Amino acid sequence: MLWTGVTSVMIGLVHEEAAPAGLPAGAVSTSQLALAILLFTVLGTAFVLGALTVGRLLRPKRFHPEKAAVYECGEPAIGESWVQFDLRFYTVALIFIVFDVEVALLWPWAVAFKGMLGAAFWPFLVFFLLIAIPFMYEWSSGYLDWVRASTGQRSRKS
Repeated sequence: MLWTGVTSVMIGLVHEEAAPAGLPAGAVSTSQLALAILLFTVLGTAFVLGALTVGRLLRPKRFHPEKAAVYECGEPAIGESWVQFDLRFYTVALIFIVFDVEVALLWPWAVAFKGMLGAAFWPFLVFFLLIAIPFMYEWSSGYLDWVRASTGQRSRKS
């Protein structure tokens, strides 16, 4: 409600002035748009900082040792928190993200360009190969094998 009022006031500020020379009636100059953007930015920043300040002033400031305790998914922490994770976790996560983004980009693209046949096929093929070739390299190098030799090479079955 408040934001709608601010928006209408700002739009009123921009549109109430007469159109600058050379612009049609009701047109908005670049300086008026810049003023509106600056006003939105200042009011948005003031709103956020004001809410954070009020929260800081009103929240209780009682220390309790249980609040300072390490919390790990509802279980007490066991051992040190500085452990080295296997890089395979990161590799699998990154590959998932790459293919997830690829599918997210290809699906709407395929729907939009389904009638263009040849003209849309070649850009698709380039995009797909830019993703598929590194994936095939990782697969052939053995980086996607969960259990592999410690040298990083794929273990050969005899």
